[in-house]
Amino acid sequence: MEDFKYRNYYVLRVTGGQEINVALILEERIKTNNINEIFSVVVPPNIKGYVILEATGPHVVKLISSGIRHVKGVAHGLIQKEDVTKFVSKSVALPAVKEGDLVEVISGPFRGMQAQVVRVESTKNEVVLNILESSYPVQVTVPLEQVKPVKR
Repeated sequence: MEDFKYRNYYVLRVTGGQEINVALILEERIKTNNINEIFSVVVPPNIKGYVILEATGPHVVKLISSGIRHVKGVAHGLIQKEDVTKFVSKSVALPAVKEGDLVEVISGPFRGMQAQVVRVESTKNEVVLNILESSYPVQVTVPLEQVKPVKR
């Protein structure tokens, strides 16, 4: 297998909602035609109507995508690798809580209840809470994204 120096990211415009179907067809064409100039096919999860191909040149992208029903064409220009990683990486802003903080549970079976943070397990993204609205002390472990800070 040849080692290609230049890997560029090209954007295919496709019919909205057909991104996964187009990606599967592209994958099948790449395998059956033994094309080694395309390195990856990316379907950005939050962007409708686009499929990103990592390839050596635009001629390869046009060759492999020609004749596919839902492909509208190749977008002009290239896209940077940093932009592609931004599209596909999962970045969730977790609330900053520490022991002793008052929080409100925003989802799950304890939704709407006030609680006090007993312990934060940052490796698991979980928090141990003491529910304040119960008649006896109840400690529960919930995911960190299910709480919202109220007071410190």
